[in-house]
Amino acid sequence: MFPNTITTFILLFFATSVFAQPGHSTYRDTFCDNQTILIVSQFFNSSNPTGTITLPGAAIGGIDSVIHVELTFNATMEATINQTLCEGDTLWVNGTAYHAGFYLGDEFIESGSVNGCDSLIHVNLSFKRSVFDYQQFICEGDSIIINGHVYTAFDREGTEVIPNGACDSILQVKLTALPIPFSLVNDTLCPGASVVINGITYDESNRVGYELLPNAGSNGCDSLVQVNISFRELWVYIGEDIDIIKGDEICIEEQYGLNPVSLTWSPTPPCPDSSCLTQCIIPLQSLSFSLTAVDATGCVLTDDIHIRVSNKNRVYAPNVFNPLSNFPNNRFYLGADNGVSLIRRLFIADRWGELLFDVKDVLPDYPDNGWDGTYRGQIMHSGVYTFWAELERIDGTTFVEMGSFSLVR
Repeated sequence: MFPNTITTFILLFFATSVFAQPGHSTYRDTFCDNQTILIVSQFFNSSNPTGTITLPGAAIGGIDSVIHVELTFNATMEATINQTLCEGDTLWVNGTAYHAGFYLGDEFIESGSVNGCDSLIHVNLSFKRSVFDYQQFICEGDSIIINGHVYTAFDREGTEVIPNGACDSILQVKLTALPIPFSLVNDTLCPGASVVINGITYDESNRVGYELLPNAGSNGCDSLVQVNISFRELWVYIGEDIDIIKGDEICIEEQYGLNPVSLTWSPTPPCPDSSCLTQCIIPLQSLSFSLTAVDATGCVLTDDIHIRVSNKNRVYAPNVFNPLSNFPNNRFYLGADNGVSLIRRLFIADRWGELLFDVKDVLPDYPDNGWDGTYRGQIMHSGVYTFWAELERIDGTTFVEMGSFSLVR
């Protein structure tokens, strides 16, 4: 409510009074409705503006004095400020600051009305929220753009003003940086093995590296993994690939740099005992062997050998001989490698094609089975002669060998 003003009058003269009859007077005046007026011994206010006051014997001649009071009370001006402001704004009213933390009040302004009376202003403000807290987690190495500003783990706090009509939005940015989880992968693999990490194959040619695993950390961030792969120094060896002639013998020797708990041949090794350290065979066709060894750690190592067998057996024939020389140089005969088991037929002719020597089913490498250089009991004259031979291999197949040689004497 308005403060009450009490005005006291001790009436001696009434310049503003109107005398209607002896001893009678009228008092008229104007006040504000928040005032209370004391005239002689009576109070007057806006709810009691008129009245009569009798002063016994106060008039001339000793008669009573009667005062007729007629007062006018002007209304006090009262207004209300109902306004919506932006959060963070301040409204000054009568020297008082109104804001989001102090938005209700009454302001009394003395003599503030146009009629000279006091005025009262009721302040009732409301505020639109425009200040917001933006709190978020950010992983080291990541960034986030807010209102065109790039925030990172090294630039985590700031204030952003975002235009939004009458009231701009104020964003208080506060980010919390999360460290990137780091782990180390140290592993030892068997020779020839590999491991795939993050889609990358690590093997003997690619042993170390760093991998960034998206969102793999327990905090939701990417996870950084350092990879370091080593390999056990293990090996197994049964020889290099080889080309041989049918009938040749080849020996396969096991060698390994490990302590095997098992050894497996494929196909079955030629040695009836799988623990043989050396396997010797005479292969009749091309073949391959592989040896698989397993050590106590579970590593599996395999080596293989490819044996390519050729049918081009070696046949040895002298290019010159003398029938008069000492034995066995006085014979023309055929030698052969181990792949040839029999000379099915051998004949010799002179340069005119006359058949001089013909023998069947004899063994190679025997001079006694050869030609002594004679025909019909006579030693042939010096010259060039030809031979033709059909030979049988140890597998029963045959081939033909032919050539020429010189006889000297």
